[in-house]
Amino acid sequence: MAGPSLDIDLGALTRNYRLLAAKHAKGSSAAVVKANAYGLGVAEVSKALYKEGCREFFVATLEEGLELRKILTPDLWPLTTIYVFHGARKGEAKEFTSHNLIPVLNSLEQLGAWDKADPFAIHIDTGMTRLGVSVDEALALPQIFPGLKLIISHLASANKQDHPMNAQQLGLFRKVRTHFAAVPASFANSSGVFLGADYHFDSLRPGCSLYGISPTSAHANPMEHVATLSAPVIQLRTLTRDQTVSYGALATAKAGATLATVEVGYADGFQRHLTGKAFGYAHGVKLPVLGRVTMDMVIMDISTLHEAHRNMDLRVNFICKEQPVDVLAKAAGTIGYEIFTGMGRRVQRIYRQG
Repeated sequence: MAGPSLDIDLGALTRNYRLLAAKHAKGSSAAVVKANAYGLGVAEVSKALYKEGCREFFVATLEEGLELRKILTPDLWPLTTIYVFHGARKGEAKEFTSHNLIPVLNSLEQLGAWDKADPFAIHIDTGMTRLGVSVDEALALPQIFPGLKLIISHLASANKQDHPMNAQQLGLFRKVRTHFAAVPASFANSSGVFLGADYHFDSLRPGCSLYGISPTSAHANPMEHVATLSAPVIQLRTLTRDQTVSYGALATAKAGATLATVEVGYADGFQRHLTGKAFGYAHGVKLPVLGRVTMDMVIMDISTLHEAHRNMDLRVNFICKEQPVDVLAKAAGTIGYEIFTGMGRRVQRIYRQG
């Protein structure tokens, strides 16, 4: 196995899907697979989720929808529903209808340009202030459109279960749902699933939690670990004197230390913000990254490893069960979403059924 790799456990992914779907009264759930399935690879992820029983997918753009249609193949088209969050731009309607893709229309302008006999969804802005028609605009629309398949909204603070905005948004969405009484509704993202049945409506819409990112901030992560980032050692050295390490001489290693240069850097998604904060794991031992994270490499002090493990066959784990993606993300001052979606092309995705 050469270079940095992301080992993706499709068994853990599908068990996460199963756990989320089981929380819904109907025992089913959609899946958000935008941004190349959060960086894990939309082809293998979507096929695994389809095999598990998922029949409803959400992507961000028309291009992602077209890619997913190719992955699922035409014979599965009648069995799967694909919604496109960003809606339809001018001139895109034919692509949507010919590939059986459903735009989520986000403005009165998009609604005005769409043939209401063709399938579509409406996004209601209940407080995210990002995409969607306002609640007042929604209530002024006709209650029935021949092509309206779904209404959705997006929770802004659901990872904090006691945040007052959750209940405020729920109240507004219920108001719109009453207006469109005959139309299915989707409200709960990954965090919203764990707010309880009041937030579930007709379709759950999890994303991050499928991939092992924690959907709640107040409790232990209920999701299984899915993806392990590892990288190989490309050089070893034992210092004969105290020496500074990497750009800017930010760190010093003592004489006698064994240092490993490891093949991962910010071009692979291991962020420069991790300088002075990052650790990896090998053989259960926590190992510090010394000095600046560079484009292609980091330098690690592996002196605490058993001597038998200090060799060129060593691989270091940077996202693993000992250090989940949320822990690495916190050290970088970001979130797990950015870590996963920022994985570079050099990171080989390897799939297994765990």
